[in-house]
Amino acid sequence: MDYKRRTLEAKINELFDVFSVVALTGPRQAGKSTLIKHYIDNNWKYYSLDNRELLLRIKSDPTLFVRSLNSHVAIDEAQKCPELFHAIKEIIDSGFPFRILLSGSANFLLLKSITESLAGRVGLLELLPFSMAERFDLTPNRLVEIICSSENIDRLFKQLSGLNAKRSRDEDILDFIFTGGYPKIHSLKSEQAALRWFQNYISTYLERDLRDLAQVGDLDAFQRVYKLIAYQNANMLNMSTVASDVGISVQSVKKYISILETSYQVKLLPSYSYNQRKQIIKTPKIYYLDTGLINYFVQNRSREKMLYCGEWGAILETHVFAELYKEIKDMVPRPSLYFWRTNNGAEVDFVIEQDQRLIPVEVKSAIQIKSSSIRGIKSFSETQKNSPVPFGIVLYRGEEVVYLDESTLAVPLGLLF
Repeated sequence: MDYKRRTLEAKINELFDVFSVVALTGPRQAGKSTLIKHYIDNNWKYYSLDNRELLLRIKSDPTLFVRSLNSHVAIDEAQKCPELFHAIKEIIDSGFPFRILLSGSANFLLLKSITESLAGRVGLLELLPFSMAERFDLTPNRLVEIICSSENIDRLFKQLSGLNAKRSRDEDILDFIFTGGYPKIHSLKSEQAALRWFQNYISTYLERDLRDLAQVGDLDAFQRVYKLIAYQNANMLNMSTVASDVGISVQSVKKYISILETSYQVKLLPSYSYNQRKQIIKTPKIYYLDTGLINYFVQNRSREKMLYCGEWGAILETHVFAELYKEIKDMVPRPSLYFWRTNNGAEVDFVIEQDQRLIPVEVKSAIQIKSSSIRGIKSFSETQKNSPVPFGIVLYRGEEVVYLDESTLAVPLGLLF
């Protein structure tokens, strides 16, 4: 498969303007090694610590290794040698004139090592599976940026109406949601090959990343938690239910969820509850970061089965969450993302907060929007006394940006990427 440009590439250059070291983390198979090899040129040296002989040589004397460096250097799978980070700190502090690019799949170890040795000296970036824009080689619309910078709903309507919502067909969006964003999937030619890839991905993640780096003793219990989360996906996390179903303690479930989050498999979304009354629900929601993995776990073997399964609404919401998160994580300043729900049943799928403004966002799978779709947005807006809510958004599968009322827009999913 031809190289697909990643939007993160520009961020690497921006961070090197501030830091001598940039660390690129993310899940296994998200394309970190491919990006690095495309990013560097002949002025760089590339080392992969997947090379066992090289790894053992560096571990034996990391100081000797770093002192021999005389050019920009990229070190892949850097988490395999935590001893290296202190040696890098020493050469950076002594005035090392070159750039150092690190990468690793195991965020929980790589960041721990960086925190201990390179705090304040390193810029951090996350590379996740393809966004829709990356998958289809499109310039991102940067919807969140447009939303956050729009002063009022009329200006937002004008900006969004100028974008092309039809640049990708509904069928393309659904195909992407079905397969997910891992780069390798999009080069495979058959459903059987995709199933085999996901099976191998999960096996490698469990047997290599976790056993080696997180000391998970009971891989069987961990794998069952990993799979059961697919059925709680896009819902509030109920650790007691998971613990009961797997037959382990709630504390073990909490530990496993933490590992899944720090290894970029899932993400917890907090509830928005600032200055709110007590009936606001505080339990976080949980999302997979890739819809292809959800479809694998819940055994959706075709796009049609996905559309008619009981989890379809949650899968679509997960797709929106992943697209929002992929944009938000690299914004400066970075907006905050929440959901909102009350014990009375009022809810909003997402709340974007920036500069003390709150933007409620609902997700609907319909092609036409009903007036009932804005009830949650209205309820949320009415309860906010301390922060302005300039407008609300309903993302849907239609093709036009339309007013639903004087303060709410229906926005096509095609503008999300």
